[in-house]
Amino acid sequence: MLHCKFNEDDSICSTIDYEENPDKYRGLIYCIDCGEKAWFTKGYETQKISRMACFGAKHKEGCNASTVEFVSDDPDNDEDEKNQNSGIRVDLDKVTSQSIYVSNDNNKHGDEESDWKGKSKRKIIGNSDGFPLSKSLRQLLTNLCRNSDYGDENQTITIVANSGRVVVEGDLRSNLVRIEDVSREHIGKDYIFWGKINNLNIDKKGTLWLNYGDNLLEPSIALNSKLKEQVLVNFKLKEVSELDGSDVIIVGHVGFSPQGKAIISTGFTKYMSFRRVTVK
Repeated sequence: MLHCKFNEDDSICSTIDYEENPDKYRGLIYCIDCGEKAWFTKGYETQKISRMACFGAKHKEGCNASTVEFVSDDPDNDEDEKNQNSGIRVDLDKVTSQSIYVSNDNNKHGDEESDWKGKSKRKIIGNSDGFPLSKSLRQLLTNLCRNSDYGDENQTITIVANSGRVVVEGDLRSNLVRIEDVSREHIGKDYIFWGKINNLNIDKKGTLWLNYGDNLLEPSIALNSKLKEQVLVNFKLKEVSELDGSDVIIVGHVGFSPQGKAIISTGFTKYMSFRRVTVK
């Protein structure tokens, strides 16, 4: 998409408008046709391709504005697990550095919609031995994104760190929280939060805010300046804007601002992972 609706006054926002004034439009743009939340993707170049700036959205089925397909950076060897009798074990100390992709900004905009189409990946479902499945947060996020009912399949989960210290343990469903569903009921305990990063910004203190939507009212993940730098290094990002439109999973806790905004926090980058989507 090259144009979105600005929710404040129903005006039309172009990619140029957004890039020139992101603070005005951040978290407040929607697909003109289906009304779903939209995010901005910078124009970029790699050794093989050049893409102009555009807007992305998780469009409703049949939406005519869905002119390009966003595909994830799922590893080719990733597998879905659908054994309802299996437990899941995640050892955060076994996480290795992850690479999203490498690109360069090209400040490219256009007037014609792209006709690029991505190829969806279909994965084989396997493992039915009934033993705990050794998985990473990234694999768990992939399964949640592919199957919205994955957390309802009567599975248990144990997440450990620091040579075996239990961080989260119990029924998977009761420990999973969609970012948009965060409430005060979730205060006081670590949960597995997951969802879409609609937009992001960095405040005067250097804190990185990964926002679900309206950065003033809707839930956000807050990473202090030290964590922000570690995210860049550990996930091999050139800049944090590469996370716009990504899916995120984070093991952490939630608090609320005096204005009632939900703020999710964590202490280490190994407690989070991202599922980056790009235009193909």
